[in-house]
Amino acid sequence: MLFKTRTGNRQSLSVAFWKHHPVADQHSDTLVAATLAFHHATQGDIVKLTPAGNYQVADRGGCSEWQEDVLGRRTFVERAITHPEQWLQQTDTLTPLELEIIRAAKQLKKSLPNTPLLATVFLPLTQALMMTGSETLLTHLQCHPEEVTTGLKILTRCTQRLIAAYQDIGIDGIYLAAQHQSDAVIPRSIYRDFGLPYDQQIMQACRDLSLNILHIHGTMIHFEGVPQENNWMVHFELSEHNPEPEVYRTHCRCPAVIGLPCKVWQNDTELSPKINSLLQRFGQTSALLSADCVTPLNISSEHIASWIQRIRHVC
Repeated sequence: MLFKTRTGNRQSLSVAFWKHHPVADQHSDTLVAATLAFHHATQGDIVKLTPAGNYQVADRGGCSEWQEDVLGRRTFVERAITHPEQWLQQTDTLTPLELEIIRAAKQLKKSLPNTPLLATVFLPLTQALMMTGSETLLTHLQCHPEEVTTGLKILTRCTQRLIAAYQDIGIDGIYLAAQHQSDAVIPRSIYRDFGLPYDQQIMQACRDLSLNILHIHGTMIHFEGVPQENNWMVHFELSEHNPEPEVYRTHCRCPAVIGLPCKVWQNDTELSPKINSLLQRFGQTSALLSADCVTPLNISSEHIASWIQRIRHVC
């Protein structure tokens, strides 16, 4: 999959990075300002709207804080769901913070009409994980499956409405985040019953968008839920604790986003050979290049801009 650059030309390697914007990510105006400042400073080929990771569940109960996490993530200090009956009390209406982020997407699209814009959306079972924590979620899945199923159906309907709202704005695609497609988090047999059906429904809701990315977060991941349509790419951490590129290619024909750790981006001699090797191993002649996840807050925009310019020089 190729991207148009700012000049309108096409290149085989596109590149972009994204960061969390803690504190600023609680309001549309401040999140837009932070996102635009980062984009103008780095000049990536796409813009990813990166709200607080819990924005889809923040108004469903519980409490979170930013506790100086190096990636800008918030920490849950109180969970929304601790008892099974609370699954039945959820609603499928968009929450106030979701509406705030929709406004941010609208402002960004107006400010950057010629730059592909992706909005971050978390899959229903990942939202459930945020609302309960992993231990409680597994207990509820095993002991109270009907209540959890009701809750997942509600979260799925709300997520579909969120994607439809983004689509109405005219965004180019969804950056779909999965923290549950990992054997370290949810056993695969449980995932097939409580994750896969809802993952597929949400991916289907993205069918008319031109550019979508599934980000499979963490280690010990699997590819049972990967899409196969040509408007998708898949992004995952390339580490010894995850399947090799060759294994990915046997499961999915979609292009892989090549996400490299920052230590590789900082190494001039290692960068090009690593990219060429991964292109060959994935069987690709083009790719979106990025970090392996969100970029740490302590990596400056100036450093990121230099990485992007280096790739463009190579192209």
